[in-house]
Amino acid sequence: MKNNRLIIVSYRLPFAFETVNGSTTLKASSGGLVTAMKSLDFSNAAEKPVWVGCADFSRRTWEKYKHLVNSDFEYIPVFLDRKIQQDFYNGFSNSVIWPLFHYFTTYVDYQEKDFVAYQKANEAVSETLAQLMKPQDIVWVHDYHFMGLPKLIRERQSDATIGFFLHIPFPSYELIRILPQKCKEYLLTGLLGADLIGFHTNDYNIHFLQSIQINLGVQHKIWKVNYQNRFIQSDAFPVGINYSLYHDSYDNADVVEERAALKNAYKGNKIIFSVDRLDYTKGVMQRLDALEAFFRKYPEWTEKLTFILVVVPSRDEILKYGERKVMIEQAVGRINGKYGTLIWRPIVYRYGSVPFPQLVALYTACDVALITPIRDGMNLVAKEFVASRKDHQGVLILSEMTGAANELSTALHINPFDENDVADKMRIALEMEPEEQARRIAIMQRRLKEYDVKKWANSFVESLLNMHSAQQVEPTPLLKLETNFSLQERYAQARSRLLLLDYDGTLVNYKTKPEQAAPPLEVINVLGRLASRRENYVVIISGRDQQTLDEWLGFLPIDMVAEHGSYIKQQGLWRRDILDDGSWKQIVSPVLIDFVTRCPGSFVEEKSHSLAWHYRSAESETGFVRSRELINTLENLLPYQLRVIDGNCVVEIKSTETDKGKVAKQLSLARPYDFVLAIGDDRTDEDMFSALTLENQYTVKVGPGTTSAAYRVEGVREVLGLLKDFTSETVPQ
Repeated sequence: MKNNRLIIVSYRLPFAFETVNGSTTLKASSGGLVTAMKSLDFSNAAEKPVWVGCADFSRRTWEKYKHLVNSDFEYIPVFLDRKIQQDFYNGFSNSVIWPLFHYFTTYVDYQEKDFVAYQKANEAVSETLAQLMKPQDIVWVHDYHFMGLPKLIRERQSDATIGFFLHIPFPSYELIRILPQKCKEYLLTGLLGADLIGFHTNDYNIHFLQSIQINLGVQHKIWKVNYQNRFIQSDAFPVGINYSLYHDSYDNADVVEERAALKNAYKGNKIIFSVDRLDYTKGVMQRLDALEAFFRKYPEWTEKLTFILVVVPSRDEILKYGERKVMIEQAVGRINGKYGTLIWRPIVYRYGSVPFPQLVALYTACDVALITPIRDGMNLVAKEFVASRKDHQGVLILSEMTGAANELSTALHINPFDENDVADKMRIALEMEPEEQARRIAIMQRRLKEYDVKKWANSFVESLLNMHSAQQVEPTPLLKLETNFSLQERYAQARSRLLLLDYDGTLVNYKTKPEQAAPPLEVINVLGRLASRRENYVVIISGRDQQTLDEWLGFLPIDMVAEHGSYIKQQGLWRRDILDDGSWKQIVSPVLIDFVTRCPGSFVEEKSHSLAWHYRSAESETGFVRSRELINTLENLLPYQLRVIDGNCVVEIKSTETDKGKVAKQLSLARPYDFVLAIGDDRTDEDMFSALTLENQYTVKVGPGTTSAAYRVEGVREVLGLLKDFTSETVPQ
């Protein structure tokens, strides 16, 4: 980052002001994000990094006490109107996005005013950034509070370097669909303003890619999205921890003292430790149910086990959180009353924050760490516990619903809803031999040490810089008079030419019914004149079946490719170019027919080696929604040898062997052509464009949309105009 200034954007700034008895002091945050950002190397940076966040203090407080803040960053607080702040944070952020993304759909409380406040908050931050940003800056936006922000930044500065990282899960597309349409579009297109979008796990990444495909119709390939003439990368970057901080703290004097006190206090008993924020996603109630099941199934552990439960306050002002606190305390009282004795309590409960030395002491004094969220983006508590065990003892019981479960493979994984399984795993953990504990801890520690929080932050920033430099896609230029003339010159100078022309949407406009798109006399005349030149080899390369192409164009001295490459006609003879018995149609046809019944105006077209579901005649919104459903259904249904093509108001299923790109490549290599031109309008033609990249090969996209073609024309009229220019007497032959 030598020449780049880093701008961090998060909801909270990494500090808070506390006033006690009239005295105001600064309290620094010690969370994972703060540690990660401070671990980045800014020694060679030309300018100090910037941290932008929403202020939870007044302007007056800031002006009076900002001198207390450290100088690691330039801190820029954004002061929101109190009502906007309330509706943005407690409303849309934490009463809609948080429960929805954690699969608690019944907890979603959508209010229009909250969404408006969310938009205003994102706009306020974007305005602040607009005043700060310089051309070489890197902007790294964090978390669900600012999902609309990348797009807003991009609209103000189109060449900005923007990264986004989501610290919570990204849910299945089915949950995203619950949101009102304008919310879905705002959040998803907001993220697509970034160059790099990061998630904790591959699962979350896949969910995001499915969501933009199903809800926006935006395609992706190998985790790259080509959107509005930009490449956007999405990828998994599992956040790490400050491994050495927790590992080395094992020997700190205050930790050693606290650990000894804990072991002495519960001498003779095994200790299970559990700590989490007060949140319904953390599964604290399910943990207590599992503990009750454990004592019920294994009564011999009565008076031999102490369960230390620490619940850290969080969002007390939200009703669901206050209710959760009451439920937890009632359950603790019930279990202690049911199983406790005059000299022993099964649960030691604390509601409050824990100082760092005491937290590490609890991690290292316990025999078992019970970390069982119902849904968690990552869960750093589990990683902290493993890192702290310098003694290579202790067992981690971890929910399979956490992102951390993917990395912490030798933990005892459980389903937090299966209280009997959790109880059984508790018994296994309590009785595990020291050698087995050491083996499991060592494996997990190697992973955490190798991929710590510093590695995470550096990996993300490095990927962002690489992506920004690679994703700059110049807008495909329109073929204007001067460009057209240059193309004519190259055409004229060539002694051998290959012209690869798509049919529908290229030579003729789309029709409501495919059979209505017969070629007009103008098209026939242009093709005839082009083919009459001995230097020209004209090929119609289409998704149409060979019978239709023969009927419409078979009398012309041209060759043809039907069904995207399934059949090729050369020197007047058709040949089949793939091995496909079509047996797969028995599986796919009923699915397509079902979608026809659910989408009035749609119909199925059967070809020799493909099936197409057309929805051009359907109501546009219904057709689009059904097409997204169909694509998702087919991609999860079809065997590997079939491919789903998302075309222009058509979803086509064909063999992976049929590919316009493969055919175009073969034809272009058959002879040493001086001039190769390919023109097409839809997704199948992109294969052709990608295959033709040599200096003498020219590709033209017809109509709007992202493309890898070198040039673009607006429509069929312009295509015919270009081809007529080639046949003009003014072009020397």
